[in-house]
Amino acid sequence: MIAAEALQKSYRTGSDTVCAVRDATVSADRGEMIAIVGPSGSGKSTLLNMIGLVVPPDSGRITIDGTEPIGRNDRQCAAFRNAHFGYITQDFALLNDETVYANIRLPLLYNKTVPRREHKRRIHTAAKALAIEDKLKRRVSVLSGGERQRVAIARAMVCDQPVILADEPTGSLDAENRDRVVSILLDLAHSKGRTVLIVTHDSSVAERCDRVIRMKDGVITP
Repeated sequence: MIAAEALQKSYRTGSDTVCAVRDATVSADRGEMIAIVGPSGSGKSTLLNMIGLVVPPDSGRITIDGTEPIGRNDRQCAAFRNAHFGYITQDFALLNDETVYANIRLPLLYNKTVPRREHKRRIHTAAKALAIEDKLKRRVSVLSGGERQRVAIARAMVCDQPVILADEPTGSLDAENRDRVVSILLDLAHSKGRTVLIVTHDSSVAERCDRVIRMKDGVITP
């Protein structure tokens, strides 16, 4: 499903150049949930964002389900991302003045394959799985951090894209909701054939994944 070869990414910080990811090669199959772990600043999020076409690599090659998306224009890249990836970001990226329902619905409005008559059912199904169905009419601004996290996860699930990219998806959750979220992501992989890549500092989350990729100083280590 995913094959990333020799990915490299550097950033300029003042007069210095920092290599965030060096020569990273990663593969992930359908039905597999993989944890990406390592200390802060090791390049985990940069690697995830390159695979998800959010950050362009300086060099290297990415293939998603047999297609090489690098080199497309912005509009084509956005359409490819929407069709293939569900994202769970560290900062949630929610619209605070909108309701939970509206936030979960947002990717459905950009998805051309899901008919509008399906939106309500999908939103309620995702919200119920994450125990936030009773909060669909509330504005995001009044939610707790854990509730906001679950809204972001529901939004990533609602379009049923083949790949879920999750950057610290359990960081704001208590143990009960952390385990609930990991179980949902595992079910998406094992029962529904999704490919799930999850960046995490939580060893209990990584232990439940099918495989662990470790990073240090921008390099994938044994």
